Amino acid sequence: DADTVDGDTDAELDAESATDTPPPRADANVVQFPSRIVEIDDAPEADGAPEDDRPDVDGIFARLRSEAPDPATEPDLALADVPEPAQADAAEPTPFSRRDEAIVPLIVSAARKLKRVLADEQNDVLDLLRRKEPVTDLATLLAETDEHIAVYTSAIADELLSAAAAGAGELGVKDTKTSRRKLEQADALGAARSVVRNGLIGPLRDRIERALADSAGDNDEVARTARAVYREWKTQHIDDQLDDVFLSAFAGGVAVTAEHGAPMRWLIDPTSPGCPDCEDNSLAGPVAAGDPYPTGHTSAPAHAGCRCLVLPAHQ
Repeated sequence: DADTVDGDTDAELDAESATDTPPPRADANVVQFPSRIVEIDDAPEADGAPEDDRPDVDGIFARLRSEAPDPATEPDLALADVPEPAQADAAEPTPFSRRDEAIVPLIVSAARKLKRVLADEQNDVLDLLRRKEPVTDLATLLAETDEHIAVYTSAIADELLSAAAAGAGELGVKDTKTSRRKLEQADALGAARSVVRNGLIGPLRDRIERALADSAGDNDEVARTARAVYREWKTQHIDDQLDDVFLSAFAGGVAVTAEHGAPMRWLIDPTSPGCPDCEDNSLAGPVAAGDPYPTGHTSAPAHAGCRCLVLPAHQ
């Protein structure tokens, strides 16, 4: 019937054509390559089945190997042509990295200046000890304590103020003559001067004074001790103490710039292990600027070698 034939649907024709290709047997592995399906029968051969009926597996893979591209024809990329891996993005600056970048050059400059001050002071002390009269009083050799400290802090005043200005910069204050004057008026360098007093000048004076007490008026013996003390200060002690001096100056700039009562958080430098006191302060969470942390400190650093910072809680 022509009407019936003409009325066959496309779906019926597709189904009819699909039956032309028998499905693979359930017990056969199917390996599919472009444009062909190959059945590899690894089921056990039935008794008496002729070997000639088995697929030529070796022949199949031989043909595939012959159709594979020749490695010799592949382009030989020179090392120069191989794209280099993308460079990792530079680490995002942190308050700690910005602080270190700001104060390290200042420490280097300050160390040179203080070593010149020490050399001049040593020469003056030794000249006094060459006198015939026995020297038994520290005041004969060195200026009064506050004046002595002022000589050292004046020599590095520019560097100290630059460190405090960098600290204020963490709170958005631009480094200008006006802002520096305000930092001085707010005693931003008070903590740094204390480190100079207790870490540099105090121990030096104690060593010289002890030598005077032990010498029984022997100026030569005092001179030998003085040479050793000044050599130690110039080669080691200055460098050891200046880190604390400038960390305190930077923190002082932060402390006097923060708005009183603003929430501040104690942060531990991730490159330096925090001590138990600093960890207690860090765990305290935000504390109003000017109020003490659990250890009683209102600002970092808390002790010699401390590299912590106190910054606004939102930073």
